[in-house]
Amino acid sequence: MLGFTFPLKGVGGNGAKVYQCFGCRGVVTYSDRLLVVGASDRHLFVNPAGVECDFRTFSDCPGAVAHGSATAAHSWFAGYRWRMAFCRQCGQHLGWHYEAVTTLEGPREFWGILVSHLVAR
Repeated sequence: MLGFTFPLKGVGGNGAKVYQCFGCRGVVTYSDRLLVVGASDRHLFVNPAGVECDFRTFSDCPGAVAHGSATAAHSWFAGYRWRMAFCRQCGQHLGWHYEAVTTLEGPREFWGILVSHLVAR
């Protein structure tokens, strides 16, 4: 378990749904933060190990924290580097945080959170 002790900034949300960590039920984000990337806010890719990754993209996830060095290796989004994303409360892996490589890309950053790692209420 990773021990993250960062304050939760911008936790409020006006979305109809609250998305919680499947492990600890801590708030990760809200439905008003869903973000269309590449024509959809839901994506299905297969990683290099052959594992299917079904995830939603969000503009902000105040209940998540990005960890590690950003890499462009095997990125599913051209022009973006990624880092692992974990639950800020319990340290459970949730998905990835994407950062634009250049200032020409938009959005500058976003989150890809695995559907199976979220509980919607």
